[in-house]
Amino acid sequence: MFSKLINGILRTNNKYNGRNHKVDRITPHYMEWYTSAKECCESFVPASRRASANYCIGKDGEIWGNVDEENTAWTSGSRYNDGRAITIECACYTDDKNYGVLPDVTWNSLVRLCVDICQRYGFRLNFTGDDSGNLTMHKWYDDTDCPGKWFSSQFDRLANEVNAILDGKTPQPSPQPNPPLVFGGKYLIKVNGLRVRTKPSLDGDIVAQYNCGDTVYLDDWYTSNNGYIWGRYIGFQSGKYRYIAIGKDTGKVESDDYAVRMN
Repeated sequence: MFSKLINGILRTNNKYNGRNHKVDRITPHYMEWYTSAKECCESFVPASRRASANYCIGKDGEIWGNVDEENTAWTSGSRYNDGRAITIECACYTDDKNYGVLPDVTWNSLVRLCVDICQRYGFRLNFTGDDSGNLTMHKWYDDTDCPGKWFSSQFDRLANEVNAILDGKTPQPSPQPNPPLVFGGKYLIKVNGLRVRTKPSLDGDIVAQYNCGDTVYLDDWYTSNNGYIWGRYIGFQSGKYRYIAIGKDTGKVESDDYAVRMN
């Protein structure tokens, strides 16, 4: 069973059948990935991943089901917590300036989903800062920083917004297809000798290079490092991520960027 709010379903077998407790908690996570809900669900399909979530919320606010609510997802490193919690993976920014911050449309979908869960299971959110409450954090049960510095600081806000809607004090936020940044696409290289590296850093190994007039398709991921904005693609022969510097990190597109998005 999934919420009626979902936009799609992509199930995984990475789960425990059934639960060891009635649902009375919610555990939001951050993906550390600026991606779609579908792609997040796809990443949980291989048995080798040994991870999953009840729901994934993408960068565009779409909600996808991954593990039915009557089953226990493998999300928090704790069968005790996951056995009683609905777990939710949320897309977030991955650039240095906004690392771990949820896009507004992702946040709004999270609030809507939490309201729906609380209404159906008959509880309110109570964030206490520890395991005694019912809004819990991954890092309390596993060796991780999830849900990250920014998201961790927003759990009080999340509980307040959800409870206000449950009390009828504020309208339910509506989903808006409003991705804040479109980075991926076809890029035209504007310089000669643009180096392709094994990681988004000047100390990444150089494995190839592009020259002026070449084109490359980058995905929607990006990051800032060493004063540059880096994009990535999957190498055709290696099957591994490869990275190029798009230009200096000035906070905006510049005329002397090394590559420019064509579409």
